[in-house]
Amino acid sequence: MFSRLKNLINKTNDTNNDQQQTSSVMTEEELQRRQRAMADQKRREVEQEYQQEHPDQIREEKELSFENKTNKLKKKLNIAIITVFGLIIIVFLILFFI
Repeated sequence: MFSRLKNLINKTNDTNNDQQQTSSVMTEEELQRRQRAMADQKRREVEQEYQQEHPDQIREEKELSFENKTNKLKKKLNIAIITVFGLIIIVFLILFFI
């Protein structure tokens, strides 16, 4: 009776080992996917540590980027306004002399 139990347990262990061996083989794509996931996770951890260590610097960088964006938009708006006024003057001149 005990021998039957031993055989039954050994058979289940053998099937578990077979499943583990087949699952331990992975494709190249799966390996690359896992490596990317690990790299992303490490990058996030490093970014979080940096944010915790330097909150003032991050805030300053965001403000600078906001200022840069607003300055670029101001320049574009000024160019658009000057262009519109120039075109209006040209149209009046054409209409006046025709």
